Amino acid sequence: MKKVIMIAVSVILAVALGLGIFAFVSYRQADETLVPKVTVVAFGQTLSPVEYEWNAPLWGGLMTKHFEAIASVERHLGELQAPVADFGFPSGYLAGLDLTKNGAPAYSGTVEGWSDTLVAQPGEYQLQIRCEKPQGSEDGYGSFVFELGFTVPAEPEPEPEPDAADSLPTEPEFIAGRTELQQGEIFAMRVMYLPEGVEPSGSTELGRVVFTPVENGWFAAVPVGNTRATGDYPVQVQAGEQSWEVTVTVLAFDFDEQNLIIDTTDPDISEANSPEAIAEYNSVMLAMYETYDEERYWDGVFIQPAQGWISTQFGEIRYTNSDFSSGRPHWGMDIAAMENSEVIAPNRGKVVFSDYLLAVGWTVIVEHGGGLKSYYYHMNETKVEEGQMLEQGDLIGLVGSTGYSTGAHLHFEMRMGGNTAVISPSMLFDAGAGLYSTEDLPAG
Repeated sequence: MKKVIMIAVSVILAVALGLGIFAFVSYRQADETLVPKVTVVAFGQTLSPVEYEWNAPLWGGLMTKHFEAIASVERHLGELQAPVADFGFPSGYLAGLDLTKNGAPAYSGTVEGWSDTLVAQPGEYQLQIRCEKPQGSEDGYGSFVFELGFTVPAEPEPEPEPDAADSLPTEPEFIAGRTELQQGEIFAMRVMYLPEGVEPSGSTELGRVVFTPVENGWFAAVPVGNTRATGDYPVQVQAGEQSWEVTVTVLAFDFDEQNLIIDTTDPDISEANSPEAIAEYNSVMLAMYETYDEERYWDGVFIQPAQGWISTQFGEIRYTNSDFSSGRPHWGMDIAAMENSEVIAPNRGKVVFSDYLLAVGWTVIVEHGGGLKSYYYHMNETKVEEGQMLEQGDLIGLVGSTGYSTGAHLHFEMRMGGNTAVISPSMLFDAGAGLYSTEDLPAG
């Protein structure tokens, strides 16, 4: 009898141990694919979450596994005239809204209490949307947070009727934008009211100076590359007998570090990192860095070309497989997005390259004028042809993972000519960025 009891106990212990090992392995293998893909619609735009926390049920709800993520970039819609919210929320979720205007709370509550009169007055608005699924739901519970900003512009003051005695200034004028800039930003300037036939030129160690025509004058944007040494840099401008000089101070930006884990034995990765791939990449890109269109195509603030998480920030020092001797700066911004989701034009421009490269997969390059180019890598396919003019929001291609890539994402890069003239894409989403810092200055 005693022997039978011992055998029974041993069997029970073995079964319990087996179940425990199975539960442990199952729990460890559960990943973010258990997190639902939740989006909301606001102001006619489909938004992805900037952060979430989710509890996914395992083994029929006997246990749950917690997931959470936080992104670092919010969506900004730019200027909206008489904005209409037209909200759309996922089924089964409770939605709450928090609105601020010019930094002060303007509304907090449910969508039932929302009124478009809340955003009828001019100002800077930030809207946070929180969608929650309560505990007890069969497919899990948690919350997703969405954020976006927008500007409601003031009605322009009526312009006075021009006086016949008024005329444009007769003396040339030089206008400089912000002169204290971080690595990765842009210095902008204008030269106004030059005599007919006189064109400005400029020089600086910061990079190439390209003046493009604007109303009553000329505009130029100069890159402050992410690897540019800090310090003071003189910028000289010459126009006929007139000359000006301004000093730009470059300030350090504290770039993060990232360790990229990648299977370098994978045949596709080996091919993408081969000497042939690198030679092909250089043959295309080196020529692109040095060419530019004199006409300025872009206008207004740039927008983010894909919606998703920023998995690698611009300028991060990236290492591969913990080899800290392999560190090099990341030239663009990686946007982790759903495969085959849309990639759109961030501003007006002309397609100057659309083809497959071994190193970076399906690639598109867009010239925005004056040498300001945007680069899009790793797409599953492109939807544009060389020479095609794009307006802001036009479809460029579909997110993928072609070339040297570890998963579906868009590598988005901005350059202004030259191998080191790389600028921060995220700064171009900000109306206060250096690229726009002369736009609101008086022209006379």
